[in-house]
Amino acid sequence: MKIPRSQQYDQPTPEGPYCIRFYKHYADSPAWELVPQALTYLEESGFAIGRGPQTPPLFTDSCMAAIGKDGKAIGFLTCDCDGESWDITLSYVLREHRRKGVHTDLFYALRDKAKEQGKVVSINCMTHANNLPAQAAFEAQGRTKEYIVYSYRLKDEIVGIEPTESSVAQSRGHSFEEMRMPEYLVEPFFDTGPDGLKSMQAFINEKAAEGYEVHQVIERSTYQWVLIFKARAWS
Repeated sequence: MKIPRSQQYDQPTPEGPYCIRFYKHYADSPAWELVPQALTYLEESGFAIGRGPQTPPLFTDSCMAAIGKDGKAIGFLTCDCDGESWDITLSYVLREHRRKGVHTDLFYALRDKAKEQGKVVSINCMTHANNLPAQAAFEAQGRTKEYIVYSYRLKDEIVGIEPTESSVAQSRGHSFEEMRMPEYLVEPFFDTGPDGLKSMQAFINEKAAEGYEVHQVIERSTYQWVLIFKARAWS
């Protein structure tokens, strides 16, 4: 009987001479050597997420890695596997191994690992709006797009160019219907810092003053959180 690709841990896949292995901490896997390359690729491609440089995953994040015959990783997927919702923090496949099903093997292996736990309700991830290949791959794997992050740039991050008066005037000319608040607002990298949850509560209060209420809070690490707000329904 043919073993499904998603269950072939430590066995060569039908499409190539690599196997899929799970590591409790990605720092203990061969995948850590690919992380700088992955971050550089995201930055140079314009696919980095967040306000600053793309940050590496925590060393305590778990990892599903595709290992070649030489024992080196050809692709990986790191994930925060704590709690009922798992969050994929970084994924990458070497250019010469793309379009061969490696990323799909990695995700399905992670999915099966989550099913084994019995208590996991979802596996979440984020990607840049311009990363269309990643979005197509996610949807082909059965993932569902649940929210979109919008950003209003006050300055260009590279050359520091402020918006022109004409662009501001044009935005002011929009009708109220076009300028209405988006239904959801996402803060993908909120850092509580030394004040802990007090700073988070202060931020939540600020958003409440703008007309938003907390919809979901996702813990990324000890100090980093994903905060999802929903526009308050006015009576």
